[in-house]
Amino acid sequence: MTTAAAAANPFALMVDPAEVRQMIDRSEALGKLSQRQCHPLDRAVIRCASAEIAAFDAKIDRTTVYLPPEEDKATPVVRTYSRRIN
Repeated sequence: MTTAAAAANPFALMVDPAEVRQMIDRSEALGKLSQRQCHPLDRAVIRCASAEIAAFDAKIDRTTVYLPPEEDKATPVVRTYSRRIN
């Protein structure tokens, strides 16, 4: 498959994985990306997050003014008048 054909029909790349790998290896834009590998079972490093979050939540709870729930407003009465024809 030629590069022009792949550019014209990107779905054609799905049929030839070797061509996809070659295009990825030749791509300058992809080569400039960070090469960090992510592993799905790795854990994120979070330092004292639970204590920080608890302190933040406590501050919000102390400073928040909670309003009572709004009452349902009564539906306005709509009167219809019919014209009397004499």
